[in-house]
Amino acid sequence: MNKKSRVSKLDTRFYNVIDYVLIGLISISVLVFILWPIVCVIKTSLFIDGEFTLELYEKLFTSNKNLLYNSVFVATLTAVISTVLSVAVAVKINFMEGKKKLIFMGILMVTMISPPFVSSLAYIQLFGRRGLITYRLLGLSINPYGWHGIVAMQSLSFASLNALMLLGIISKIDKSLIQSSLDLGSSPSYAVRKVVIPLIKPAILVCFLLSFVRSLSDFGTPMTIGGPFNVLATEIYMQIIGYANLPLSSAMNVIILIPALLVFVLYRRLMKKNDLLVKGTSNKGSVEELNIKIKGIFNWVITSISAVFFVMMIMQYGIIFISGITKYSYGKMQFTLDHFNYLKLYSMSTFIRSIIYGIIVGVTGTCIGILLSYYVERRKLFGGQILDFISTLPYIIPGTFFGIGYILAFNKPPLLITGTAAIVIINCVFKQMPLTTKTASAALSQINVNLEEAGRDLGAGKFHVIKDIVLPNMRNAFIVGFINNFTTSMTTIGSIIFLIHPGKKLATLALFDAINSGEYGVGSLIATIIIIITMFVNLLFSKIILGRSAMKDVSSIE
Repeated sequence: MNKKSRVSKLDTRFYNVIDYVLIGLISISVLVFILWPIVCVIKTSLFIDGEFTLELYEKLFTSNKNLLYNSVFVATLTAVISTVLSVAVAVKINFMEGKKKLIFMGILMVTMISPPFVSSLAYIQLFGRRGLITYRLLGLSINPYGWHGIVAMQSLSFASLNALMLLGIISKIDKSLIQSSLDLGSSPSYAVRKVVIPLIKPAILVCFLLSFVRSLSDFGTPMTIGGPFNVLATEIYMQIIGYANLPLSSAMNVIILIPALLVFVLYRRLMKKNDLLVKGTSNKGSVEELNIKIKGIFNWVITSISAVFFVMMIMQYGIIFISGITKYSYGKMQFTLDHFNYLKLYSMSTFIRSIIYGIIVGVTGTCIGILLSYYVERRKLFGGQILDFISTLPYIIPGTFFGIGYILAFNKPPLLITGTAAIVIINCVFKQMPLTTKTASAALSQINVNLEEAGRDLGAGKFHVIKDIVLPNMRNAFIVGFINNFTTSMTTIGSIIFLIHPGKKLATLALFDAINSGEYGVGSLIATIIIIITMFVNLLFSKIILGRSAMKDVSSIE
C-alpha cells in the first residue's frame, strides 16, 4: 500500500470519527437538555425528602380548585374565540388578491415578531381607566382588569399564529376540488363552506387544542391584566419567584403538562390526517390559483370578524409606537424623548445582550436541528424515532415547566450552569428545536437521495456528504431556522424568566419590569425597539445569506 492510500484511509477514518462524534453529541444533548429537565420536574413533584408521595397533588385539588377552574374557563373561551378569528382571517386573506393580500399578510407577520405583553400593554393604554379610547375619547373610566381582559388579549395573540398555520394548509388544497364544485353550479361561498372548511377541520381542531394549552401555560397576560383573577400559571410564577417553592410549582406544572401531552398526541394524529386530506387526488395546483370572490352572508360574516381582528391589530401596534415617543401633559399628548433617555441610562445593555444571545441561539439551534433531522430522516439513526419524539416535546411543554426543569436539572455538578448565560442560551436553543427540525425535514424531502448516493459512490465519506452535499442544499432551511430561533429568543420570556441572573437581564424582562412598574411609555418604547431590531436582523441576515430571492422563499415557508 503506497503512502497516498494510507493517508487517504487515515483521512476517511478521521472524518468518520467526526461523524460519530456529532451523532453522539446531538443524541446526548437531546437527552440531557430536553428529557432530563422533564424528568426532574416530575420527580420533584412526586418525591419529598426522598419519599414518594401524592401530597402535593392532593393539596392542589383541595386548596386550589378555584385556580384550576379559572384556568380551564379562560383557556376554553380563549380557544373558541381565537379559533373562530383565525378561520375567518385565514379564509379572507387566502381569497384576496394583489396588494391587499400583501398588506394583511404583512400585518400577520409583524404579530409574529412581537414581544410578549404587547397586547396587554396596548389593551391597558386603549381601554384602561385612563385609556385613549375609553377615557380620552368617551370619557369613561372602565376597569380593564379581570378574566375578560385575559380572554380578549390571549385570543388576539393566538389568532395570528393559528391563521398563518391555516393559510399554509389551505394553500395546499387541490384547486380541482373547488373547481369541480363550481362546475356543478355551486357559488364560491358555498364551495368554501362545503369543500375548503371541511377539508381543514383537523387543522381547525389543532388550532383549538394548541390555543387551549397556550392559554393554560400563559402567566404573563394574567399577571398584567388579570387583576384579582388568578389562574394556575400565575400561581406557578408566584410560588417560584415569591416563595421559592419548587416542589409545589413542579406539581402545578405537571397538572398543566397532562393536557399538553394529550394535545400533543392528538396534534400529531390530526396533522397526519390533515396532510392526507389536503393532498387531494389529482394534485393540479393550489387554491391560491383560483380567482374566485366570496359573496353573500358568508362573506359578510368573515369580513366583519376579520375587520375586528385587523382593526385591533392596527390600534394595538399604533398605540405602542406612539406611546413610546409621547406622554400626556396637561391633558394633551406631546412628543418626548424622556423614555429613550431613561433607556440610555438603565437598559441599553439589555438590547445588546439580547441580540448577542439571539444570534448565538439562531446559528447554534439551526445547525443542531438540521443535523438531527438529517441523522433521523436520512441516516435512519438507531433510536432516531425516539430522539425525534423527545426533540418535539418542547413545542407543547409550557414555558414555566421547561424553565423550572432547567433550575432543577442544572443547579449542581456535573452541569452547574444555573445563573450563567449558557443556561439561558441552551434553554432557548432546545425550546425551539421542534420548529427547526420540522423546517429541516421539509427541506430534506426536497433533496434527491441519489445525490448523496452518488457522492458516496465517488468516494466521499459520511462527513463529506453532509458538508459538501446536504448542507449547501439546506440554505433555505438554515435561513428559516435562524429567523425562527432569533425571533423567539428576542421575544420569549416564558421559561427564561426563571433562569436570568438579576444583573444580566434581556430586553423582554426589561419590558416585563416596566409594565409591572406602571412605566407604560418606557414599556412601549422597549417593545418598539425589540420589533425593529428583530425585523432588521431578519431582513439583513436573509439578504446576506440568500440575496433578494430568499425573501420570497422565507415568506412562502412561513
